[in-house]
Order: sequence, then structure tokens, then C-alpha cells
Amino acid sequence: MFMEAAVPSVTRASSQKGDVGIWFPAATTGQPSQFITSRPPPVMDSFMLPFVREHCLSCLPPEEDYLRLKALFLQRVHPIFPVIPEAALNGPTDNPSSIVLRQLACLAAGSDPQMTPYLRLKNKGPSPLRPSEFSSALSSSVRAILETSIIPDRVVHIQALTMLSLYTQPTCAEESDLPAQLGGRAIHHIQTLGLHLLRYDGPNFGDLENLFCAVWALDRINAAMYGRPCLIHERDIGADLDACIKKRQPAFRLLLSVAQWLDKVVELYRPGPSAQVSGFDKVAYIDLPVLEAMIVDADALKVPTSLIATIETFYHAVIILSCRLPRPGTIIAASTLPPPSANARRSLAAERIACAVPRDCLSSLPFIPYAVSLALSVEYRKMRHSRLPMFRTRAMNAFKRNCDLLRSYSEHYWSARVVAGLGEGVLREMERAANTLAKELSPQPAEVPSKPVMDDQDAPVTQDLGPTPSGDPSNMNSNLGFENVIDFSVIDAISGQDVFGHIDPNFNLDAVEDALEANLDIGLPPNWGDWGQFAA
Repeated sequence: MFMEAAVPSVTRASSQKGDVGIWFPAATTGQPSQFITSRPPPVMDSFMLPFVREHCLSCLPPEEDYLRLKALFLQRVHPIFPVIPEAALNGPTDNPSSIVLRQLACLAAGSDPQMTPYLRLKNKGPSPLRPSEFSSALSSSVRAILETSIIPDRVVHIQALTMLSLYTQPTCAEESDLPAQLGGRAIHHIQTLGLHLLRYDGPNFGDLENLFCAVWALDRINAAMYGRPCLIHERDIGADLDACIKKRQPAFRLLLSVAQWLDKVVELYRPGPSAQVSGFDKVAYIDLPVLEAMIVDADALKVPTSLIATIETFYHAVIILSCRLPRPGTIIAASTLPPPSANARRSLAAERIACAVPRDCLSSLPFIPYAVSLALSVEYRKMRHSRLPMFRTRAMNAFKRNCDLLRSYSEHYWSARVVAGLGEGVLREMERAANTLAKELSPQPAEVPSKPVMDDQDAPVTQDLGPTPSGDPSNMNSNLGFENVIDFSVIDAISGQDVFGHIDPNFNLDAVEDALEANLDIGLPPNWGDWGQFAA
């Protein structure tokens, strides 16, 4: 307001009702103030700038590796999340903004296992780095650059913070909320620019609309993954969001359509007055449309199969969350009758996720390992609480498969490493408990009188009678193991006891169960501090 009063050349027509900030006409010299970020304290800036110029701006792959990473980024990430315009990746390498955008594209592409042989950095020597080292070096460099005055452009800050929120990996439990924090900063800059009002014109308005829609979708994804409120609300958006989404490219438009349904699903987990106080029945689930109809509506029939499969995995994760079922064994669960189709919907979605990940060459986006962790929690609930041994055995098969899938992401995603460690810990304890139970039930061999030793030629030939029947508990010791699946139908039929009841109390099964169950309740932030030891 004060700037508008101080600059007479700015006409009142350049500002519209509801705008945030004062939008300067194109003829105005200099860059509009709302596009410039606040400067850091001079003392801090003078200390950090030499370090950033020497160590952070040089943190780039060699040109040959960069071209490979850029090609994969443009093929498998950019169509789904067009945060960085393609032309910006060809900018001069002596410009800090261009360097940061290149670093971000490499950060995203480096999370794909196919790129592991090409994860080199000029300032880290000629040898390929481990994925976690490559990711940490790039994300730390970009974060340090953003803390200085070297890049004043607020749009570049939004692009960087959005990509960092997607791909920055915590190094410890205390940093587990860092991706959500970075996403919140991106939203702050969006609102400072007034992009949420969707009222601007210019040569790059399409890129700005893409950026706003990407941050809006990220806000919903972070709300689910990190159990926190959304920061951009529909009532604060100044134009028709649906109309804006319909103008996006097909793959991105399909992702945004799924994110719109996730926005509705988040409503299930918001705190609010009880049904008795409000007089309204709280909805327990939300029906999503069939994915094929959403694909047709998004005009995405010609989108490459791998991109469709990536978004389909996200869709099935939303399906799992769309049924808010009370935790088994609680008072609420005992007094609540879940929707008849809820369990089937969750189970089918979990199966589809587990099948798609190893089969469909998915893009490496953070909601993929998150979807697998949701599927793992669904299978754990069935394995833990189903009363039918056959169902428990089947669920354990799926649980172990999901642990293996998460372990394959563990070098790229910290959360996948933590949840995989949790699941593998449960499997090891179940193996130990089942072995102990089998030994207790095995009959002790009777003492046999000693017989004279015979020569080999006098020894009777024994006939192979085939495998021992599965009902014989003495045979279970050889079959149980981390690589084998415990057959609950055998153990339960013999003992009538639950394997979980024989898990070592020192394992603290309750804490692990709380962690796995928390995956399915996005109304609370996950308590990563209790899980950090499983990231080792």
C-alpha cells in the first residue's frame, strides 16, 4: 500500500479487488517487490556467501551424467509434477538460479534406482555416490543457497522449496518433519505472491498456474503423509480451481484429480464435534470414482503407461485412506459397525499397490513408498487381528512382500527404511515366537536301547516315505525362517494359541503396532522419534 502511494506511475487499474500485494505493470522498471524474498541478516549473509559460492554452487553432476538425469526427469517426473519449466533446465551454468534448478532436477531423478550408476558430483570426486549421499549433498546445497541473498527471485524459491519438500530426506528422527516444513515455506511464498488468487497475466502465467497447482497438490499429499492440517483452503482461492485444473496437461491433470479426492478424504480425519454434539452423523468413508473414468475425464488416454501406473498407485493409496476404520481391539471398534465394503476396498487397493510397484516401472515420487507403507499397515492389521488362520497366513505373505518392496526404496527414502525396519522386526519376532512354540509342542523322543554298530553293508536300506505331514510340529523348525512364511493354520491347529502372544515382551510390540497403525490414521502426526532406531 505504501509503495503504491509512493510511486505515482502505478495506476489503480493495475490492482484488482482481492489481490494480495500490488502488481506493477510490465513497463515498470525493476522487479516487483512481491517477487523478491526478504534478505537474510547482513552478518549471516557475509559469512555464508563465500561458503555457498565455493561449495554449494559447484555441487553439480558432470555434464554427461547431468544429461542422463535431466532426460529421466523430463520423461518420468516433470509430466506428473511440472514444478520446473523445461526451458529453465537449459539455462547458463554461471547463473545461481539456473544452477539451483539443475540441482533440483538431479535430486528428483537421482531417487530413481535406474540412475544409481550416474550419481556423481563434481565436488565429490569421480566415483558414483550412494543414493543417500547424492541426495543429501544436493538438498543441503540448495537449502544453504536459499538461506543467502544470492537468489532473490521468490518464484525460484517456491520451485526449490516444493522440490525439496518432495525429495529431501531426513537424516534422523528429529528431522522427520523437515519435508513438511519446507512445503509450508513454499505455501508462504505462494500466498505472499498472491498466486492463490489466480489473477495474473503475463508471458509465463501458464508456468505460474502449474506451480500453484503443484503446491496445492503437495499441500494435500503432505497433509496425508505427515498428519498435519492443509494450509491452502478452497475458500481462500480466488478463482475456480476446477477450471484451472482443466487447463493443465493430461498427466498433471489426472494427478490433480486424484489430489482433489484426497482433499475430500482428509476431511474424514479432521477433528470436530462428535455426532452427539453436532447432531450430524460423521461420515466413515468416501466413495471415489472409477480410475478409468478419471483418466478419460483428464484426457489422459495417451499418457505413457508408466505414468498412468504411477498415478494409479497414488489413487489406490487414497482408496486405503478413504475408509476410516477404528483400530481393532478398541472400545470404538467394538461399538462400530464398519461399512460392508470397506475391508474389501482396502484389501484390493493394498494388493494393487503391491503388484504395481515391481511390475509397472513407476516414477520415483514420494507417494509411491508411502502407498507401499499403507499397504503394509493394511496387511499387518489383517495378520494381527483376523481370526481365520488361512487369512493370517495370506496376510503375512503380503506383509513380507511389502517389507521387501520398502527395503528396495530404503536407500532413497528415509521413511521407507524406517517402516521396512519395523516390519522386518515384527517378522523376526514372529519367527522366534513360532520356533519357540513349535519346540514346546514337539514330543520329546523316547530313549531307545543302544544297539550294536553295524557295518555299512549290513545296514538296512530305509525307504523314503516322503515329507513329514505338515501337521507334525516337529517338522516346523526346518520350515520356519525369515525367508519362509509361518503357516498359522499349522500352529493354531496344534496349539490353539496366538503367535503374537508369545513375542518377547522386550520387543515392545505395542510401540511397533502403534507405529504401523498410525499409518492408517492421518489425523495425527507420526511419532517418528519412537521409530528412529529402525532406520539403521
